[in-house]
Amino acid sequence: MLVLRATLLSVLLLLTGCVSQYSITQQEMTNYLNNEMHLEIKQGNRLLGLEVRVDEVDVVLGDKPETIAITAHSKIQVHNPIRPIAAILITRFEAKPWYDSSSHSIYLKQLQLTRVESTPKDIEKAIKPVAPQVMRFLTQYLETQPVYVLDTKESDQALLAEMTQRIEVAPGKLKLIFK
Repeated sequence: MLVLRATLLSVLLLLTGCVSQYSITQQEMTNYLNNEMHLEIKQGNRLLGLEVRVDEVDVVLGDKPETIAITAHSKIQVHNPIRPIAAILITRFEAKPWYDSSSHSIYLKQLQLTRVESTPKDIEKAIKPVAPQVMRFLTQYLETQPVYVLDTKESDQALLAEMTQRIEVAPGKLKLIFK
């Protein structure tokens, strides 16, 4: 089996002109996260409670060296009898991606919140008390869930998954560096 795999790898490298890396574009990562990330949080009840749902995510690769930026557009509803609040919260995180070869997944570490905006703008003071809790939910989710997984059921990506040793961030793409 090992000999067959090595032979396939050699043939693949010859056919692809000695390829030593493969890239995942920021659009591919954005599409993956928008299809796979389903984050919805409900705490409390309809009288006193909080609901958060991430609706859309955008990924930017390589604006800063070895950094991925993720912007999350979330809908927030704060239920209370005095002043119910509904808003859109836009948060931007920057992080260092890393590759887990055992799960063929890309994860984030050293997540930092770099921007928070809300719509409508005048609602920011009202949202301020719940913003840290929302940030903890988003941060925990982004640090524990993969932001991209190579599909090992697809033969090309399965081979890439086995060959990938590490990743590098470049402007607009994430390079998979082979062994």
